[in-house]
Amino acid sequence: MSRVFAVVPAHNEAQQVANTVRSLLTLPAEVVVVADACSDDTAERAREAGATVLTRRGRGDKARALARGMRWLQEQHPADDDVVLLIDADVGDTAREAVRLVQPVRACEAELAIGVLPPAGRRGGFGLVARFAQWVLRLQTGRCFRAPLSGQRALRWGVLCRLHALAEGFGVEVGMTADLVRLGARVQEVEVEMTHRYTGRSWRGFLHRARQGWHVLLASVGRRPVQLWTGE
Repeated sequence: MSRVFAVVPAHNEAQQVANTVRSLLTLPAEVVVVADACSDDTAERAREAGATVLTRRGRGDKARALARGMRWLQEQHPADDDVVLLIDADVGDTAREAVRLVQPVRACEAELAIGVLPPAGRRGGFGLVARFAQWVLRLQTGRCFRAPLSGQRALRWGVLCRLHALAEGFGVEVGMTADLVRLGARVQEVEVEMTHRYTGRSWRGFLHRARQGWHVLLASVGRRPVQLWTGE
């Protein structure tokens, strides 16, 4: 049976990362956490929970953290049919739901499975960035995605390794989806009962979504500055 690897980018996620790691280990999966420019004890909590831990210094960047984890994964010599999970560190115990993402990839029904989380309601924003991301992907792929920004994903290694670079920051998911569709990957969206920390409608939440929207815009024009198989 194909193996499952989970890459977890984590920026100051000491509160939840251990729960996320322990839940992923039950799948079972081999878990690597990339402690991304952390100022707390994320790395120590992840290591104690049973994950392999890599660290990045400098400025936090989700795409560069993912690239670091994927380069580590390449060194493990995965087979083409092995499954790679990309899971956000703040999903905690609900990371167990990632088994629903593994199933269609392992069954050869899709090369990319994207998790569709329950509606955020007032815990989230007004959906402007998500609608913009949907518009970008519809323009570039001809398909309307329900969860264009979802960071909860499963991919077949044989397809993932054909990517050369990633869009930066929070544009990484939109860029990855567009690039994989161009490569002919079958994409399936799967409902998962996952929860994560919502940014809400505070000024911090709106600032986060403004950055997210900017990164999606950069991804939409083809900017892919994060080299996957070479770099830091």
